[in-house]
Amino acid sequence: MMHCIKFVISMEKYMEEVIDRIMNSEEINLLSNSQSRVEIKAKIGSYIAKLSSAGQRDPDRLTEYGLAYVRELHRGPDHRYTGC
Repeated sequence: MMHCIKFVISMEKYMEEVIDRIMNSEEINLLSNSQSRVEIKAKIGSYIAKLSSAGQRDPDRLTEYGLAYVRELHRGPDHRYTGC
């Protein structure tokens, strides 16, 4: 039981670190004019949680995906990709 608690705490800690890295990036400035930082952080947190629950655990990769997500929020979805 104690091992599970430590694992959950360490997962939460690395997810917070990933979110902080994204929030401190240059890309965030693209969105900060149109959305509040609280809204942006909530969206990023939800996205990172989904990736993490799908098995992605590498903080560098999660940061990379999070930054791409921020750029997509700014630009909108790629019209060449239908999502199918």
